[in-house]
Amino acid sequence: METLEKKKKLRAGPIIAVSVPVLLTLLFLILSPVRGFANFVTDRFSRPVKALMGTVFGVLPFSVMELEYIAAFLFALIWNVRSVVLAARGGGIRIFLRRTGIFLLVVACLFVFFLWCFAIDYRSDSFEDRSGMRAGPVETEELYAVTRLFFEEASRRAYDVSRDGDGYWNEDMDGYIGASRDIYENLSREFPFLPAKSRIPKKMYLTSRISSWMGFTGVYFPFSGESNINIDVPGPLVPETICHELAHQKGVYAEQEANFVGIAASIASGDPVYAYSGYLGGAIYLSNALYTADRELWGELAALMSEPMRTDWNQNHAYWQQFEGKVEEVSSKVYDGYLKAQGQELGIRSYGACVDLLVEYYLDAARARESNG
Repeated sequence: METLEKKKKLRAGPIIAVSVPVLLTLLFLILSPVRGFANFVTDRFSRPVKALMGTVFGVLPFSVMELEYIAAFLFALIWNVRSVVLAARGGGIRIFLRRTGIFLLVVACLFVFFLWCFAIDYRSDSFEDRSGMRAGPVETEELYAVTRLFFEEASRRAYDVSRDGDGYWNEDMDGYIGASRDIYENLSREFPFLPAKSRIPKKMYLTSRISSWMGFTGVYFPFSGESNINIDVPGPLVPETICHELAHQKGVYAEQEANFVGIAASIASGDPVYAYSGYLGGAIYLSNALYTADRELWGELAALMSEPMRTDWNQNHAYWQQFEGKVEEVSSKVYDGYLKAQGQELGIRSYGACVDLLVEYYLDAARARESNG
């Protein structure tokens, strides 16, 4: 009788262990589309948990994300190889299935954490919801006016940053990464729901080149609460990338909104390094949109580039051109599917959707500049 009871308990354990992640996944699928529920979970659980992890891991001088990647790879490799070895040494298929089941359970638990501590954020109020801004249709003339403004500002401010003897960007990365703690102070006055203080982003020492092959300039990692920066890319756009990743840290999750907020924060900061990077990054997004809308108007922009801006533009283009190929294509398709799964129906094209917000936000400045000119 006692043996039978023990067997029942042993059978019940795996059933309970499996049922918990399954139940939590079903609850997510049912409840996450409810905006009020998503806001509650994001405000009371998801964001505080990531902030706590970011604060704890923030004291370390290296990217915990990269260590977690390595640890996960080694765990998966060693665990599954050992499962095969034990099965071959006489454990049979039963030991292999049991160990595989444990491995899949660990993966399922991590997936549930991802759902409730990151994916839920995409169902909560967006930056547009909280700011009252609305990205709408953009007239070609409006797009051109704002694009011209960005080109003129970037061209002028390109002289404000340090350069080497060949005219290339020569700013100290540690310096402007350290300055990022307060880089949102000015923009947060206009949008108080964006915290003024930031957690310093981490350099990706081990995975930057890999990220470039995948087409990423930075990563906000929910399993460590860190903003991580690709340090292999050319320097001129790194400050704007920092502001983009910090936007995710501050609760701006949609990529097109984080692009806009990152550019706006860079420009509003008053820091010449960040301001130039923001104008340069915005000019790239806007000119890509203008190229699609009107190639003749787009062709006029080249004459607006100062020599240092042209140097940075060409360096950035040449850098990314080397990664065009199957790896970047597959990575883009995977990330496109991920964005669509989070409700961003434009998928990878949502990176260009920030143009509408840039035009709305900076159109008045462009008009004032035209009237004064």
